[in-house]
Amino acid sequence: MRRLDAPGRITGLDTARGLAIFGMIATHLYPLLTTNSRDAVTPSWVGLSLTGVSSALFVVLTGVGLSLLTRNSTNLGGSRIMLAIRAVVLIFIGLLLGHAGSNVAIILVHYGVMFLLAMWFIGLSRKALTITSISWLILAPWLHGVFTRFMHVQAGGTATYVEQWRLWTSPTLMDVLAQPLLTVWDIFFTGYYPVISFFGYVLIGMAIGRANLSKLSTGLSLLLTGAGMYMAGRGLAAWFLSDQAFAYRIAYATGTPLEELDAVAATGAQINTDLVMGAPQWYGLAVPHSGAPLDIYSTTGAALAVIGFFLVLTRYRLVRIVVFPVTATGMIALTAYTAHVLLTGVWQRDWPGLVAAGDPVWDTIWWMLIIHWLMVAAIGVMVHFMGVRGPLESLLRRVSHVSSVRA
Repeated sequence: MRRLDAPGRITGLDTARGLAIFGMIATHLYPLLTTNSRDAVTPSWVGLSLTGVSSALFVVLTGVGLSLLTRNSTNLGGSRIMLAIRAVVLIFIGLLLGHAGSNVAIILVHYGVMFLLAMWFIGLSRKALTITSISWLILAPWLHGVFTRFMHVQAGGTATYVEQWRLWTSPTLMDVLAQPLLTVWDIFFTGYYPVISFFGYVLIGMAIGRANLSKLSTGLSLLLTGAGMYMAGRGLAAWFLSDQAFAYRIAYATGTPLEELDAVAATGAQINTDLVMGAPQWYGLAVPHSGAPLDIYSTTGAALAVIGFFLVLTRYRLVRIVVFPVTATGMIALTAYTAHVLLTGVWQRDWPGLVAAGDPVWDTIWWMLIIHWLMVAAIGVMVHFMGVRGPLESLLRRVSHVSSVRA
């Protein structure tokens, strides 16, 4: 087996990225909520552990990759051209995947836009980048909430803003042509991955990429710091929800049955937190994909913990062999993600987000999930043993390299 930690690659990062791909696949296919024999709604294992965390991990690793990609560059202009070209290609792929009919919230368009923003930060020193990233991560969710509350008034009410100022689908080429302003607004402020808040993940990742990731102390620091952030954020949110008056206000504003609030708040399923965004109680939520401060802080912590965990764990050769399929998947993340979205468009899930325990559909759910996992892992393993890059990774590198050289 060729060494996975070849020059320029850090095995732990690829393994964490592979886990992010597996996690996103699971959240797209597996029910986030279940009911038991007493009809009580509870989170599934996917809804409880992976929702919101997988996408955050994916974006944080984007920032780490950007730092590693540009760390030895002496030509900032050339590096920015390269990143800009990659961003445009990612946006175009994302817009095309929006037509696949997969019912997946495509992240690639937002991903590309964040590339365009990140290229202006690659010239910062490690200290300046660390200060900037922490400041953005802390302040952006609060500013996003205040700005959204202001827009509720300007739009004539919360319901009007929520319904009319976002696409409610993944951006497509048709959206860019037919409603460009709404598409841009959706990408930055109201969509599934609002750039104003998600860009903090990228900056934190860029700051991590400036550290010495080969040191054991770096991995341990990320693991302990991240775990502390996650437990503090989720714990504080759970404490707020334990207050009956607080829980009632959230349930009333979102139309969620009070007895189901704990389950839906843990998973982000079947609750529209846009209806309370910017309200005082919104700042006490850690609902996945709500964009609330505690959600952003806790998912950032989870991402740091996972990265640190695999940086430590993959220092051992036996572990690298065991997790090899996951690592190989992480090395072809763009190809794997695209293949998953396309397969989901062809073979769509036909069950609701809430599935009762014992329902025969669970067999189909598990088969679909396993097939998707095996597919992306098989692509990663084949590409690795062929000694080449993933198809889309190769395209991205070739286009950006040739174009930046010509420029």
